[in-house]
Amino acid sequence: MVLHLKRFLVLILLCLAPMAYADVQRLQTLHELRSEGYTAGTYLLIDNNLFERVREPGNREEYNRALATMSQLLQQLGNPSELTTPFANFQLLIRELEALGDEEAHYNLATVNRIMQAHGAFDAAAASAYEAAAADMPEDLLALHKQSLETSQILMLYQNNMFSSVGVYFLENQEGLFDILDASILARSAELKGIYPDQSETFSRLDKQYEFIQPRLKNPLSDWVPTIAAFYLQRNVQTLNNMARDVARSGA
Repeated sequence: MVLHLKRFLVLILLCLAPMAYADVQRLQTLHELRSEGYTAGTYLLIDNNLFERVREPGNREEYNRALATMSQLLQQLGNPSELTTPFANFQLLIRELEALGDEEAHYNLATVNRIMQAHGAFDAAAASAYEAAAADMPEDLLALHKQSLETSQILMLYQNNMFSSVGVYFLENQEGLFDILDASILARSAELKGIYPDQSETFSRLDKQYEFIQPRLKNPLSDWVPTIAAFYLQRNVQTLNNMARDVARSGA
């Protein structure tokens, strides 16, 4: 009787393991979906910034790459309507902007504002799906996701800061928002070093890259470097996402 019970419990565990793995993979996909959304928004803001005298084609290429990746990730999630609908609106508004002539598009900040509103709506929907999937998930994986997300958010907030007529729709806009995100990123960096002591060199490199751009994030008007900020902080985001992907692949 006892032997049969043990075998039954083993069978249950064997059945539950693939389900738990699938849940972790879904959480990772939702995180990467949000991450690519911030990449798309960031490079769209850079591409349409009035302080940039030349529109570098690489900016448009990067936000279109992010949009294509988002579409693929949505397919992996089964194209849920609560995510595909706001994503379609976000992408449609971007296509409307692209259809304008370069000079007209460059000064059509009302459309840029609508695009950022659409991004905010999409991110809110993706955040809701992520939060539902994150219940009982490993704290180390959630910490990597949060560090990646807040790095993306402080970067997009920096780009957003140069548009007086474009609102902040992806976070509750409050006094000292830069400082709040900055303090959270620094505190979590120390936390992650404790969670992953074998990755100390990686986190030290992330710290150096963040510290290099940090003064410019806080004083954008005195030292405006949109593409340099994106270059360094996107590298951090990519590294954190790669680490999270490895953790999720190992079953967390």
